[in-house]
Amino acid sequence: MSLSSSWKVSLGGPRRRSERRLAGLLGLGFVLGLLLSPLGVETRRKELRSPAVAVFFIVVGILAPLAGLVLLFKRPRLAAVLAMIDAVALILSSPADQAKFFFKTAPPPAVTAGELVLNVVGVGYMLYGPKVYAKHGEEE
Repeated sequence: MSLSSSWKVSLGGPRRRSERRLAGLLGLGFVLGLLLSPLGVETRRKELRSPAVAVFFIVVGILAPLAGLVLLFKRPRLAAVLAMIDAVALILSSPADQAKFFFKTAPPPAVTAGELVLNVVGVGYMLYGPKVYAKHGEEE
């Protein structure tokens, strides 16, 4: 037994590589969702088509990744399902934003770049969500 392995402390968090990666993606999704939501640096707040759009962005961009990150510690299967649902919403919302579905004006270049990064995060959710789901299905 090496000295480094005897000093490892488990806090009950994500232990597997796929869980750690999903946790990192959920954290990144939360930060980017916060920045790109009407609560963040979004400059088109006055051009919103309805308040329901703001609620959609807050739920998809902020609450879903945060809930997934919290659930990953106690209920990883539910966190994986939530990540996959959020991935679909993230990936579908970018083309809708470009088509002026949510706002009356086109997104600025910074928002477009942020949405592209969120699409990559959504793909990561789709890659690691099923792995976390399957690994915890084997244990039950």
